[in-house]
Amino acid sequence: MIIESLIRHSIDTPNKIAFIGADEEISYQNLLVRVRDVAEYLVEYSPKCMALRAENSLDWVIADLAALYAEIPNVPVPLFFTPEQVDHILVESGADLLVGDWDAWVENTAENAHSLDARLVGHAGNLSIWKRSVEDEKPLLTHTGKITFTSGSTGHPKGVCLSQNQLSKVSRALADTIATEVKCEKHLVLLPLSTLLENITGIYVPIIIGATSVVLNGEEVGLSGSSNFNPSQFALALAKYLPNSLVLTPALLMALIEVVKAMPVLAKNLEFVAVGGARVSPQLLDMAHSLGIPAFEGYGLSENASVVSLNTPSAYKAGTSGKPLPHIDVKVSNDGEIYVTGCVALGYIGQPFEQGWYATGDLGHLDEDGFLVINGRKKNQIITAFGRNISPEWVESEAQAFRALYGMVLVGDGEKSLSAILENPNVEQVTAALKQLNQRLPDYARIRTFITAQGLSSMAGFYTSNGRPIRSKFEQWMLSKTDEDDGRIITPINE
Repeated sequence: MIIESLIRHSIDTPNKIAFIGADEEISYQNLLVRVRDVAEYLVEYSPKCMALRAENSLDWVIADLAALYAEIPNVPVPLFFTPEQVDHILVESGADLLVGDWDAWVENTAENAHSLDARLVGHAGNLSIWKRSVEDEKPLLTHTGKITFTSGSTGHPKGVCLSQNQLSKVSRALADTIATEVKCEKHLVLLPLSTLLENITGIYVPIIIGATSVVLNGEEVGLSGSSNFNPSQFALALAKYLPNSLVLTPALLMALIEVVKAMPVLAKNLEFVAVGGARVSPQLLDMAHSLGIPAFEGYGLSENASVVSLNTPSAYKAGTSGKPLPHIDVKVSNDGEIYVTGCVALGYIGQPFEQGWYATGDLGHLDEDGFLVINGRKKNQIITAFGRNISPEWVESEAQAFRALYGMVLVGDGEKSLSAILENPNVEQVTAALKQLNQRLPDYARIRTFITAQGLSSMAGFYTSNGRPIRSKFEQWMLSKTDEDDGRIITPINE
């Protein structure tokens, strides 16, 4: 459906701009020509699987679409993955064609422990193409079109195998759901295209509805790595391109709110801002709406081709993740775990899914109006010494309303009270914000102590590749601290 839409628009609106890059614009007609050319070029090397690793660019878009066109399984590789994770991806996927930024990986030098047996065979635009020797080939699941590696709580991400049909299903559902309610003629890609959500919303959905998508490298929109953000650069990109739609994480929504507070005109063209990746505070959404930012929370997993549910202007309820998309069915087990069917991945590499319903590992419920409420991860539940079950994501999302609590991580499993770990060194600011936060929370979920630590967000091994805290690490780290340890002070919160 994605390629069919590209062909249709190349005939019906050949001169319409499909994508805008840093240095060029490309029409739907020219896009199809370039996609076909690159597809034919890739096929010459008889690839069994392609690994695409590069900064966001028009070349990335063309290579990705060429793989769809030629039906070559494609593995987008995030630039912020560690060398060990990239090695794991290549071994698991058996990728024998490397496209993009692989030069440092194939240099056979003594300093490079992750060198690859590969040879340079050509270029696709500005992207290098390397042919790699693969000794132990692993057969991919039948109909695999894309493999997305989810970064969980371990160092070895799982490869989720998705078919073109599943990618088309979710893209079509999003296009139908959004395009019928708002007019999104221009999308600004902010997240890395190696992220499945932005891959779908930044490339596939615009192609299906015949819109224009702006694709710049991360630094040009203010985002570098997985979590470093420059709001000033983001504001410049918004002012220059005036997008109608964005896809943000809660942290980036906070940044957008601050940008719009300083320059209200930057919200004028926005029609739809999807927010996902973590639970979003209703207060944060209310704050966004009061500034004219049309922010709507959604929910999804790679195992369900990225998006399961979404709030929209006509079906919106703060505190929920919206209604399931038309192609999705949701049910909740007796213990509160969410199950999804209708668009379930083929499986993990070498491990096909046998069941029709996918157990998400998330806790929540469907309310009386059919809106999906997500409480948090089942495995992340904090059980206090008093036997109260608390989803840390719930408390952390409530903290999003306070700038002083940015990046807060909640701990306290097995303890009498909960504690917060954060990077803000201003103890007075943090204390005041936590007191306000506690007023919103029931007694058993209130935070009694906190600890500040400089450089928290860059602590090795404490976060997954997409920025989610590895809670067991934080629990161990917190327990190892004394009242005063290396400048880190545990501060009690007095009522």
